[in-house]
Amino acid sequence: MLREFINQLDKLPQKALTNCLEIDTNKPLIGIISAQNELTATHNNLDGICQRVKAGILSSGAIAKISHISSVDCTTLRGTQSAKYDLPSRDLTANAVELLCSNDYFDGVVFVASEPNVVAGMLLGAIRLNIPCAFVCQGVMTPIYHRGSEHGYVHFYEQIAKVKIGKTSYEELTDIAGNLPLVLGTDCDSYGANSFNCVLETLGLAVKGNGTATVMSTERNNIAYKTGELAVKLANDKCTPKRLLTQTTLSNAIKFDLACGGSTTTMLNLIAIAKELGIKNINLKTIAETAKKTPLLLCKEQPKVCLMPQFHKAGGTYAMLKQLLNAHLIADETPVYENMTVGDMLSSTEVINPMVICSVEDCVAPAARLRVVNGNVAEDGAFVQFNGTDTVFTGTAKIYSNEEMAVEAILHREIRDGDVLVLRGEGPKSGPGMREIYVSLALLKGFELEDKVAVITDGRIADFYNGFAVGHITPETGERNLFSVIQDGDEIEINIAKGKVNCDIKAKELTKRYRDSDQGVGNYGNFFLKNWSKTCGTASEGCAYKGKK
Repeated sequence: MLREFINQLDKLPQKALTNCLEIDTNKPLIGIISAQNELTATHNNLDGICQRVKAGILSSGAIAKISHISSVDCTTLRGTQSAKYDLPSRDLTANAVELLCSNDYFDGVVFVASEPNVVAGMLLGAIRLNIPCAFVCQGVMTPIYHRGSEHGYVHFYEQIAKVKIGKTSYEELTDIAGNLPLVLGTDCDSYGANSFNCVLETLGLAVKGNGTATVMSTERNNIAYKTGELAVKLANDKCTPKRLLTQTTLSNAIKFDLACGGSTTTMLNLIAIAKELGIKNINLKTIAETAKKTPLLLCKEQPKVCLMPQFHKAGGTYAMLKQLLNAHLIADETPVYENMTVGDMLSSTEVINPMVICSVEDCVAPAARLRVVNGNVAEDGAFVQFNGTDTVFTGTAKIYSNEEMAVEAILHREIRDGDVLVLRGEGPKSGPGMREIYVSLALLKGFELEDKVAVITDGRIADFYNGFAVGHITPETGERNLFSVIQDGDEIEINIAKGKVNCDIKAKELTKRYRDSDQGVGNYGNFFLKNWSKTCGTASEGCAYKGKK
């Protein structure tokens, strides 16, 4: 693009400026856009990654220039008001990428980031400009070792719960903190935290191992180098997002995500990406149908070893795609790069450990554990995660207006067997921001209540919870809907087989509650969050900008 721009110029100042930038206009110019941020757990080591990417670009005969954009870190901010900025940062990032790359200097771009919503925002910005792009992340954190087992971030919150009830001594928290890895990354015991970086491999926008290899490793450095080479290839072949990302490729990504356990954040982002591309048939309905037909294939074989190291050693993303391809659940003719299909990409791939990445014949479960439900509690739909054999949960509602109140209730032992914890006011508009419900779920797990208590919320659900958890309820709090007027003691049923979440309220009583309720929501967000909440769509629409059809 820069070469074409220079060829059209006849004014000396622009040419002189280009020379000052030391850009060879006869070579492709690849931008490296980094979300480096020393305040975050997942973006504090990206400068080294950028240098390796740059080396890969230079070796491929192109020129590289590094730029930076802002980023947030939901990992260290869980349970705080600042976590509400996580999902809105996706649109802020997309706007920043559009602004930074709209000068037409770049022939291609490498995005360097780890947080799912930041990475998704980068892709949304690249789609708007339709510029060839590749992605690389910092990598997966090394595990926390405690009592002979490996653990991820959620272990902290579980231990806090156990300290509160006297099952763990306070001194052990100090011991856990002392074993924190010096170099952080994405959570090593959570597929959801790494899901979007894995999905990018399925889309052909990241090299093999991007979503599963550890931080600060030789393998991670090689991945960064190869990403630079990939970016040059995509730029030379003019493989833009609108060429590569089709309904079929996004459908493959959904099947892959469901086979790995499913991430509601990734599903929201894929819906938003489909809207940006103008693809209409990627929505809650199609995800619901796909989830019933896609088996769960990712298994934690060794209980004392974190999930992501096992997944990586078993073959990672490519091995999971291979199992789906062998079962004819994804099409091998789907294009990935120029003159390369999914079948070509996976031709030499082997499943190293089928006990971790199972075949369809030996699947963990015949259908995904992430499903879509409707019903009078979620008229426009919601996601539900469950990890047991039971598919029905019936319990009585305990209502809380935000996660802070729910956390206090759990710590004071107010939540008991058979309760349905109803968390309102955490949606994209009512929050505003739709932060991930994490701390309360971790505490329920620490109190050993996850198989005895269900959770429903208009916020996002963390993927580690093994009980019934319904998230992204739409319509959300503040609108005229049953979810907004559920009261303590109401009976709620979650039925996975029927795809329903219902509350038994008589029509006459419901009318009375609507009449007596205050439908307003205490929107306590600052300027940015308030304005974002006015322009974002509902959770069922991927919270995409309302202007996108």
